[in-house]
Formats: sequence, C-alpha cells, structure tokens
Amino acid sequence: MKKRLKQPRNYGSENEVIEQGAIIKKGRGLIKTALVYPNSYKAGMSSLGFQTVYRIANQIHTVACERVFLSEPGQRNVQRPKSLESGLSIDQFDIILFSISFENDFIHLVQLLEEAEIPLRSSNRNHTHPLVIAGGVVCFLNPEPIAPFIDCFLLGEAECLLDSFFDAFSKKIDKKSFLKTMEKRIPGAYVPALHTRESPFQIKVQYLENLDMVTTSTSILTSGTAFKDTFLIETLKGCPHGCRFCSSGFIYRPPRIYPAKNIYAAIDKAVGKTDKIGFVSSAIADHPDIKKICNYGLKHNFKLSFSSLRADKLSDELIGAMSNSKVKTATIAPEAGSIRMRNIINKNIDEHDILSATQRLVNSGIINLRLYFMIGLPFEEDQDVHAIVELTKKIKSVFLETSKKKKKIGTITLSVNPFIPKPSTPFQWAAMEDQTALKHKVNIIKQGLKKIPNVKVNVESLRKAKIHALLSLGDQKTADIIESALKKGWTSAIKVNSAYCHSIIHQEKSVETPLPWDFLDNRIKKQFLAKEFVKAKQEKKSPPCPMIDCKTCKKCI
Repeated sequence: MKKRLKQPRNYGSENEVIEQGAIIKKGRGLIKTALVYPNSYKAGMSSLGFQTVYRIANQIHTVACERVFLSEPGQRNVQRPKSLESGLSIDQFDIILFSISFENDFIHLVQLLEEAEIPLRSSNRNHTHPLVIAGGVVCFLNPEPIAPFIDCFLLGEAECLLDSFFDAFSKKIDKKSFLKTMEKRIPGAYVPALHTRESPFQIKVQYLENLDMVTTSTSILTSGTAFKDTFLIETLKGCPHGCRFCSSGFIYRPPRIYPAKNIYAAIDKAVGKTDKIGFVSSAIADHPDIKKICNYGLKHNFKLSFSSLRADKLSDELIGAMSNSKVKTATIAPEAGSIRMRNIINKNIDEHDILSATQRLVNSGIINLRLYFMIGLPFEEDQDVHAIVELTKKIKSVFLETSKKKKKIGTITLSVNPFIPKPSTPFQWAAMEDQTALKHKVNIIKQGLKKIPNVKVNVESLRKAKIHALLSLGDQKTADIIESALKKGWTSAIKVNSAYCHSIIHQEKSVETPLPWDFLDNRIKKQFLAKEFVKAKQEKKSPPCPMIDCKTCKKCI
C-alpha cells in the first residue's frame, strides 16, 4: 500500500514523500525500538543494511521498530529527534538502535543523543534512559572511537543477531544486570564497560554461513532516496578481488552469493511497485548467473542499474542491459593510473580493459563516464599521479573517437579521493599522507587536465578525509575529540589533540603494533594481512579469493 507522508519538521523536507512498505505497530507491552540512521532520510533510506534491520526487527512480534533520522541543519536543537512512524521522541523508546554505515556519522550519533538530552557517555546513564545499541559495518571494522557512548554493540550481520538480542531483552530487567550477561548470551555482543585495555579479550563478529535462505532487498520503496523509486537488490556479499585498500574484500571473505532464485523472487516483489531495479554489490559481475538475472529483469520490463562494475568484467550482455535501461552514465574505477600502482593495490585490471570498456560503453549509447581514482596510496610516487593524467587522456581519446561516430559527446568526470587506511585490510598499518603532499598531487591532476574539454575533476575535501581517517583508525580517546568537535568544531578539536591525531593518521605502524580493533575476530588472520602488506611493498599481485569454503582453502584464516 502506498502512503503519502510529509516528513516531520525535524527532517527538513517540505516535499511530499511517497512510501510503500512502512510498518506501524501498536499494542501494549511491545519493545519500543528507535532505529536511528545518523544522517539524512535520503541517505538512510538508500541503505539496504538499514532497511534490512527495520524489516527483521518488525518481523519479531514483540518489537515495534520505528525510524529516526538526523535533523536538517536549520532544524537542529529546535526539538528532540522524533520517529517517522509515530512522532515519539527517541528518549521515550526502550531501545535506541543506531545503524551506522560510515565513520563520518559518528559525530551525528553523539549529536542525536545530545539533542535528545540523553547523557552522552554510557557510564553516566541510569535505568531511566533507553538502552543505547549500535551496529552496522563500521562497527565491526572498529567500534572504539564511539565505544564510550554505547551501552552495547551488536557486531555482525543483523540476520545473526537481532532475534537473539530481542529474545534476551526484557523491559522489566535491570539494565546493568542485562549488560553484564550480554556477551555470554549473545555471540557478537560487545559491552565496552566490561573491558579494560589491559585485559585481553576477543569478540567474534557474526556472519551468515551462506545466503541460501536469505534475500536482501528494498523493504520500503520511497521517492525520497538517492535512487528515487528504485527497488534495490543485493546480489552477493563481499568481493573476491582483494584490493588491498578495500575493507569489503576482507571482512566479508569469502564472498557469499545469493542464489539466482532468491534474486528472481525479489524482482517479482518489485512488480507493480516500480519500473526500476538497482543491483547492489561490491562485485556484481562476479555473480555466476548475472546474465540470466539481467535477462529476467529486462523480460519483466524493468530498467536496470548497477552500483559498480569492474572494467574487466564488463561483458557485452551487461552493457546491453544498461543500454536497454537507458542508463546514461557508467562508472569505472581504475583507482590508479600506472600498472605499478595497480600491482601495489592488487587492482587486477589493465589499461586495455579500461579502454575497451570505454569504447564499448560509449558505442552502446552510454555517453557519460565517471572515473574513480585514489591519491596518496602507500608507496605512491609523483610519476604514478602523472600516470592518472595520461590514462585519462587515453580514455578521453577513445571516448572522443567513439562519440564522434555516435554524433553525441558526453562528459568524463574524475572523482579523486585521498587514500584512507582502513581496519582489517592489508593497508591498515599504512599512513595517510598529509595535506601538503595531497594538495601537490591534486594540483598535478588538475593542471594536467585543465585544458582537456569535457573532462571534470572532483576532489573529496582533504580536511574531511583527515577527519574520516581519525574516525576509522582511532581508539577510545577519539571519543573525547568527537565530543570536543561537537562543541567547538573539528579544527579546534584536532588542533588541541594534534600529537595524538598525527600519530593515528600520519604515522605508518609496524605490523607488530597492537591496533585498537585487534580484539575483533573477523575471521581473517592478521598474519595474512601482514603478508599482503609486504607483497604490496614488493609490487606483487595476489590472486583473487577462490570463493570456496575457508576450511578447504585455508590461505587467510
């Protein structure tokens, strides 16, 4: 059933949003749960993880789960954050469950607690306050920067955790007693207050064995997302290619594939609701049945889009599906300009793959290209940055030649992002380059391409990237900096704590150095990641994950 709703004033949208699939539960004794995405409605409703938690929680008959989002800047501190379903203030819920996809939202989490007049630190709360829980992929990368604010983390995939958690929770139970028993009762639960840094402990992140009985797709279809009225379907979890900067390729190893029949069933659910389907994954083209899946979607008259596609996996069938769906912009992620750097980061695509993909995409009527590159990668030299310029010029040459034949020319947009070391990757020991070095590299690219028509260069904010690195790599001391930033701004907070921030962000660490997230068992051995870091220094590539049972392979566990 379609529901028209005006977003509450604190979400700041004056536009009417049409939703299909929202759930409103009423009744006595229900566990009132505020599912909070600490960013905008548009960002939160674009997250399949957030939508999955909403669906699973509301399938539990004892739970009433309602959504809360970050207020727009002009509406903050005007009123307490309220749920979308009932308008209830979040401090009136039994549980506040934060679903966090990106480290940059850590400060928003603290801001929402402050706006709700809930003590920021877990240690300062009592039985009158809601239980504050957090989960999401960034939490099982490194939860420590926000650990002092959280009563308990649920680390792992929601399908493994939510039923157990709500079975254990009771509105009548003493909160402190409940927290003391959580880690023993619920695998994947992490209660920061139970631990000191001196006493070793380990939390096993929870993963589904396989996806045979699982479908991950849009629960609420809405016009108010980045993918307007698009029904999203996840095709596989993880990525087999093992790019050394990418957390998805390691924390979800080995990749797990959704059976084609599950995806067909998800496509069937979208019939009559929308004409747009978006396939979501870090490695969509690695699904063994992707051609059949695309044909199934096209046969049912859906327009298809894809979150990302590798240049070396861009088959004629996939390009045809994009062309038939009137897609006008395709994304290719070379990440680096030189073959040397692509060996270092283990990006196993070559120049021929990239240029061939360009030619075939434009020839199929997909006239705009978005290219993703990174700068400041480990062991990068100026010549590698110049290679980004040269590769872009080669792409432009093929782009222009093919566009002339089609008598229509589009735009090439470079998205240039500073490298940020990520936990649980081979580059977790690497340093982020300082802003002076990064500005120099940005200048090389901008100067090299400024006279090239139909080429745009967008660069992520170097200041924001530095903050992102701190939130990715920090320990519990980072919580103090987050609080300070909320009051005085990031510039002041980092300046006051400059020595700590420099050591976290800009110093390479030895592989023997203890890391804040070492207590998490993400299945991949630290020794394996260290060997990959050494291979990067040696400019050696590694084969992709064979996508077989880990007990058979045993290379990285």
